[in-house]
Amino acid sequence: MTNIVDGILAIADQYDSFVFDQFGVLHDGKHLYPNAIEVLKFLKSRHNKILVLSNSGRSAAANFARLASFGIDAGQIDAILTSGDTAKAHRLPHYVLEKGVKCYPISSPNEAPDSLISAVKNLQIVDNIADCDFVYLSGMPEGLADTWATELLPNLVAAGVPLLCSNPDFVAPGGATSPGTIARAYEEAGGAVERVGKPYPLIYEVVKQRLKKLDCSKTLFVGDSYHHDIFGAHTAGFDSFLVLTGVHEALFQNVEILPAFQAQLFQDGISPTWISRTL
Repeated sequence: MTNIVDGILAIADQYDSFVFDQFGVLHDGKHLYPNAIEVLKFLKSRHNKILVLSNSGRSAAANFARLASFGIDAGQIDAILTSGDTAKAHRLPHYVLEKGVKCYPISSPNEAPDSLISAVKNLQIVDNIADCDFVYLSGMPEGLADTWATELLPNLVAAGVPLLCSNPDFVAPGGATSPGTIARAYEEAGGAVERVGKPYPLIYEVVKQRLKKLDCSKTLFVGDSYHHDIFGAHTAGFDSFLVLTGVHEALFQNVEILPAFQAQLFQDGISPTWISRTL
């Protein structure tokens, strides 16, 4: 049963730990949402454990730097876990062993492909898809949103190599193209695709290990994406909180929440435990 609430503080006393998505929940890419710091400070004042779980191909350190630039300090977060770190630690080494050492990376402008070499033993970076054993898709280089369908996708199909995607989001706030969009198109064209991140199981195993170390027994997952945050938390056995400030915001403007949710998002019997218009 889904309950509509007025912010997360209304139900905070039911949990000892919280796992927050980042983009669409804490910030919009440019600014923190108005009550984000207030919520984090309140939860920490109750000695709750706070994790950030992001479908970001970048490292935890890079993501913390971004949050810090918005005004969130280290004392407000116990850990940041990213799909990028998870892929590098748990899947890229297997690709090097099983597929081959030559990797063609596709990453965001501020993510140095050479950093993969230091993270994964024996991995080699190549500059041409035709020369690679597999593709590692972790972000969107500048301009790729406009050209991927006409340039990148045909080259991927021609190469026919496996693709590992560490940012499986297929929609972002504002409608921006995400790596998951490319991964899905390649898969639909017959390509072999593996995804690391929400809602897929591996990253939840990593989160569960971290929650266990922090001695957490009742955790709430907070996200703005029904298809990633809510599906993932449900499948992993956690309560979830859908906040309507991110990818689904336009669906719920000037309408009642539950009827709109049932009509626009609900599928496969999966509902969030809680829904709120704001954090």
